[in-house]
Amino acid sequence: MLRFNLFNKGKPQYSEMIETLIKIRNGDKLQREKFIVENKIFILKTVGHVLDSYVNEENDEYSIGLLAFNEAIDKFDVSKNGDFYNFSHQVIKWRIIDYIRLNTKNSKTYPFSYFSSTDENEGIEDEKFLKIQGISFLDNDETSEEIFIFKQHLAEYGISLKDLVFDSPKHKDSIRLCINIARSIINQEILMKKLEKSKRLPISDLLKIVSVSKKTLERNRKFIIAVTLIIQSKLEILNGYVEYAEKGGGDLE
Repeated sequence: MLRFNLFNKGKPQYSEMIETLIKIRNGDKLQREKFIVENKIFILKTVGHVLDSYVNEENDEYSIGLLAFNEAIDKFDVSKNGDFYNFSHQVIKWRIIDYIRLNTKNSKTYPFSYFSSTDENEGIEDEKFLKIQGISFLDNDETSEEIFIFKQHLAEYGISLKDLVFDSPKHKDSIRLCINIARSIINQEILMKKLEKSKRLPISDLLKIVSVSKKTLERNRKFIIAVTLIIQSKLEILNGYVEYAEKGGGDLE
């Protein structure tokens, strides 16, 4: 992924940016407009990177990038020490790809390469995650579409498939445990609403209803959220993966 290290975490300018985001979220429209204008170059470069071509403010895709950046402002979790620009990059990328897909259906011509990952390593990690359970999506349009949708959902929670490759539990029992926890969240409407609203695993609430340690929940946080999103979705192939794992599918090693 293209990295935009425009500031370093922990330095005053990072804190100032978080303060700016908080003001914007509290309804400061002038601050929002100013922040967007200040980041115009970032938006142009990100859109250009996704399209692999030069863009200017006259391009329709730039307008999509502006809307996506505005969306990122609203969705970024200011309570975490995260990287707002990398998060924004992801949001802009998926909104541009959405736009391209829509226009392709309406006969506007784009090369198929636009639908592939803009990160040369990202596609490899996607395939690795799925091949763990014997699923290959590179030659299957239906599976590829599911992964596209799933990755959009994950991005809203600050998670990527690459994260899941490294952070998922490795053994059958641990996988089934996490799936059971995910189902517990879905069966508790209050917990599900908390997850959807905060985009964070409601660990303190979960500890009251599941017999696992806080450490276990924290260690498997991303995987539990991912499984919860899959079960809640209508993604048949990925739900098949969950069902397979529940029935004792192979370890992730």
